[in-house]
Amino acid sequence: MSGSPRLPNFVIGGTEKAGTTSVFDWLSVHPEVCASSRKETDFFREGFSGDLHLDRLRYASYFERCAGDRPVVMEASPGYLGEAAVVAPRMRLLTPGTKLLFILRDPIDRLYSSYHFHRGKLNLPQDLSFEDYVDRCLRFEREGVSPDDLGLDEWYLRVLRFGCYADFLAIYRSKLPARNLKVMFFEALRHDERAFMTELSSFIGIDHEFWEQFEFRKSNVTFSARLKALHRIAILANRAAEPVLRRYPGLKQSLVSTYKSFNQDREGYEPMPAAVRSRLVEFYAPGVHALRRQLGVALPASWNYFMRVKDAA
Repeated sequence: MSGSPRLPNFVIGGTEKAGTTSVFDWLSVHPEVCASSRKETDFFREGFSGDLHLDRLRYASYFERCAGDRPVVMEASPGYLGEAAVVAPRMRLLTPGTKLLFILRDPIDRLYSSYHFHRGKLNLPQDLSFEDYVDRCLRFEREGVSPDDLGLDEWYLRVLRFGCYADFLAIYRSKLPARNLKVMFFEALRHDERAFMTELSSFIGIDHEFWEQFEFRKSNVTFSARLKALHRIAILANRAAEPVLRRYPGLKQSLVSTYKSFNQDREGYEPMPAAVRSRLVEFYAPGVHALRRQLGVALPASWNYFMRVKDAA
């Protein structure tokens, strides 16, 4: 019925720290797209009950402003890729025709970015080095050491495994139509935003000419804060105000710029220690080889160093 809330027919399902926020924000201002009131509903991870009638009502609450005049209704929950075993079967039950985009990033760069991002968000101890973080993730992954013994929440320990993309994509391919799944790469996005968005527009069926004069601004850029207590308050305030700020993206950009002007310590981070990178190359190489076989296409040229590692899969 015209004016009734709808469920999404397009979801950005991953991965974390691969430009999903920027792509979501850019699509949000396209006249043929209506975005969820929160970028990350995480509904299929945390809100799904199995009562499909109730689930439809709960999920639709994120899209109450989406009437029938815009053909694409979307959300973006990057955690969906790593939680494929849980999410894909639930999507098959509730929204089987939804199109899904997975943006993949060099798994080592992604892990390093995630580590700094979550330290910046105060989700990880401030004195936790990247080397120690990787060591704890590997012990969790290979030895089954408990999160309590490792002193970290289980989600952040699983971030290492989330970079084994082929494993999770295989689950989605087994549960949902292949024509509804699209894999793109962060490296392509960073190289040419307009070309990336033009290709994506073709997949979801919106006018690609919108991007010809569009000004691309990055969102959710990792930075560290000078005053940690103030940053914790700012994080909570941003979370509470997100439904309003999503309606006024210009206001949010202005607030973020003002906040960064007095509480940003630095943007970006130092190069990764070589010894840690070597351990991660060994860990991820089999999965990268598997991904190349699974997709049947060339991976970004910057991933080629993985190809020099013998395929142990």
